[in-house]
Amino acid sequence: MKTMKMDKDLHLFQKISLVAELYYTYGLTQQQIADKLQISRPWVSKLLKKAEELGLVRVEVLTSTSGVKELEEEIQKKYRLKGVKVIKKAVMSDADIVELGKAAANYFISILEPNDVIGVSWGKTLSALANHLIPIYYPDTTVVPLIGGMGHTPSLLSNHIAMQISSAISGKCLLLHAPAFASNKHEKEVFLKNPLVSQVIEKSENIDIALVGLGSLWNSTILEYNYITVNEIKDLEKVGAIGDIALHFIDASGRIVSHPIHERLIAGNLSKIRKSARIMMGVAGGLHKKEIVKAALVGKWIDILVTDIEVAHYLIEN
Repeated sequence: MKTMKMDKDLHLFQKISLVAELYYTYGLTQQQIADKLQISRPWVSKLLKKAEELGLVRVEVLTSTSGVKELEEEIQKKYRLKGVKVIKKAVMSDADIVELGKAAANYFISILEPNDVIGVSWGKTLSALANHLIPIYYPDTTVVPLIGGMGHTPSLLSNHIAMQISSAISGKCLLLHAPAFASNKHEKEVFLKNPLVSQVIEKSENIDIALVGLGSLWNSTILEYNYITVNEIKDLEKVGAIGDIALHFIDASGRIVSHPIHERLIAGNLSKIRKSARIMMGVAGGLHKKEIVKAALVGKWIDILVTDIEVAHYLIEN
């Protein structure tokens, strides 16, 4: 019984925090928040009042006056983005990744619309985003993986993250039953002949919102979990790759590099995803991600950036 009460109290606190952030940070009206969260407008007002009592609003004001707000605005202006969210700590541990994921989760809720098709890539940060979504009721949404993925560490894979997000927003979910990388080009063609695979990939190229992690070349999860080899990383480095967006490897100018690994990739085409999506949200933190974050911005691959304070300063100073 005590555990149930603690869970209930935690859920209420999370909802209070979300409502306060939607109202004070993202500028939604009380009625918009009520519609989005399927609660009454008076209840939104009560939650905002509770946020004041708990000091949450005061914390947000302190955050703004500490320079983070100005930093967000400067990055948004410099790179011509639709939005920027900077957490005021450096991402150096799994706990910090969780904080980044929480910030991204709330931002995602603020931009989500009732009939959206959402595409998701993979990785630790997006897994944290999915784990910290406050449940809402958007039954006409659809979540689709942007890349294949089967094997170990399922919690980091695109299919699993898509299922988590669709569950949190009460939407539908499509699954991509294929690995991220086929063994060779012929095997990829075999997978693509399967309608269950090709139809999901086609759907992933016609979305409203894309949620993508940004991977650095040598510190990427794909290397950590042996999805590609060290020799392939070295070859990618030789052709100028500095990291990836949804497993599409790009150079410092944001251009997709020419490399045979892309011939084995089972995923939606990044250029088609960029063209179709109303919003591309990139989520990444830690100084080891600074170059891929900047490349993604320079290449115009993302509209909204969620990152940490150190990467934010790098983006302004370089």
